[in-house]
Amino acid sequence: MHVRQRRGNRFALAAFVATNVLTPASRAADSRDAAFAAAMASVTEQELLGHAGVLADDSLEGREAGTRGGLAAARYIESRLEDAGLQPAGDGGRFAQRFNGNMQNLLAVRPGSDPDLADQYLVLGAHYDHVGYGTRRNSNGPVGYIHNGADDNASGVAALLEVADALAAIDFHPRRSILFAFWDGEEKNLLGSRHWVRQPTVPLPQVKAAVNVDMVGRLTDGTLIVAGTRTGYGSRQLLSTSRLPAGVQIDFSWEFKENSDHWPFAAAGVPAFVVNTGIHDDYHRPSDDVEKLNVPGMRLATQYLVEAVMRLADADDLPRYRAAGLGETPELRTAREQPLPPLPPRTAVEWAAPVAGDPAGVLVVAVPPDLTADGGEQDAVAEQLRPGDRVVACDAVAVRTVADLKSLLLTAEQSAALVVHRTGVAEPLSVVLPLSGKPLRLGASWRSDEAEPGAAWVTRVVPHSTAARAGLAVGDRIDRVAGEPFADADALLVRMRELLASETQIISLRVETAGRLRTVIVDVTRPAASGDATL
Repeated sequence: MHVRQRRGNRFALAAFVATNVLTPASRAADSRDAAFAAAMASVTEQELLGHAGVLADDSLEGREAGTRGGLAAARYIESRLEDAGLQPAGDGGRFAQRFNGNMQNLLAVRPGSDPDLADQYLVLGAHYDHVGYGTRRNSNGPVGYIHNGADDNASGVAALLEVADALAAIDFHPRRSILFAFWDGEEKNLLGSRHWVRQPTVPLPQVKAAVNVDMVGRLTDGTLIVAGTRTGYGSRQLLSTSRLPAGVQIDFSWEFKENSDHWPFAAAGVPAFVVNTGIHDDYHRPSDDVEKLNVPGMRLATQYLVEAVMRLADADDLPRYRAAGLGETPELRTAREQPLPPLPPRTAVEWAAPVAGDPAGVLVVAVPPDLTADGGEQDAVAEQLRPGDRVVACDAVAVRTVADLKSLLLTAEQSAALVVHRTGVAEPLSVVLPLSGKPLRLGASWRSDEAEPGAAWVTRVVPHSTAARAGLAVGDRIDRVAGEPFADADALLVRMRELLASETQIISLRVETAGRLRTVIVDVTRPAASGDATL
């Protein structure tokens, strides 16, 4: 089989990485990044499809727990665990943990290497059973036909087997131990994972996090769903990455239910996450076949898992359990994540961009007759600034676009000095435009999320502001300023005020957007005055 043929290539890759990338010392950032890249590159569509094809074949008759098809699936998984060099972690030195007659969980461990962390465990699990021929209780019909469960959950098992192979390929020695768990009886009310939590093969208090992989074979619109991050403080930051391919995003869903093998862990006080690509029309139907899998999407999901597992296994600390995460819902998310309303404009004057062939400058479209600086009587500016005027400078800085002008007005003090060209007037005119509100150096607002200490959720970005020009957007999460972490939203406010009050011209922010980590460079300098701006 092609799967076995590639073992030699993987061991060659391991030797290369060990010689050229990894060092005996603790992993430096560059070595860690190289290890991530090498492990992720070893994941192939061919092997994922191979695993899923075996498990979702008609000969396994839908892999119902305890049946001959389920037992055949277990034998295949055991052979792959042996090939990956993993140690048995079931009962009596075997991979299997038997329960309820013929049902069995399959458990294997990659031991930790850090003397202080090796007795901690990260559980990475996926259920390998399905619903057999289907019944009225577990099938969406028609019943009586083989339900191969290619997505549910041959795809998740294939992903886990590839993660195991990827870690073997680079000879990864995690600081924490990684327990690979293949659950049986998930389709019968989570029997396998519930049994393991009641009778764990490693001490349950030493399990610091659990990742459940259930249905990763139908990536749609590039959205990978990761739920459960709210069961562990700061989990979202750990499960975000700078390596998401273009067009791929993570939905950190608040939909967290008692519907798969993450739940027994979360209910037992372990931060637990579930990775999937969503429900589809073939769910629990005979039509969930391997031909419908999005195999390139499976590879993307598996590569994400490889990095996430390596990051969790090597983190100095893992998230503390947060019980409130079990009861939070998408509806609560909608209520909590309401952005702030827009700020009122600093002036009611209406502007328009010049069109081709027009004279230079931003066109004044309308000047309200009641325009005032502080809400008093009609201001003289209504007489000075007229529709049809063209603004060519603001506070001695040349203006070419509406965006230029609005940006300058946001950072101006209580008024702005405009230079105006007017039809029929030979010389430029000077107009003082009064402004309402306060100047905005940044133009962004944020708030804390109790589940994500050390991050601030952006609730408003003023159009044309410094923050907007830098690319900051509502919904972004900031977790670093100038490369340094901060405690909470209040601490971020203090730090930003310090930087804005200093001579700092550039502020670097690390920002997470839909699971993607990126650096946002904020230029807080005002454009320099131009000597010829008023001509």
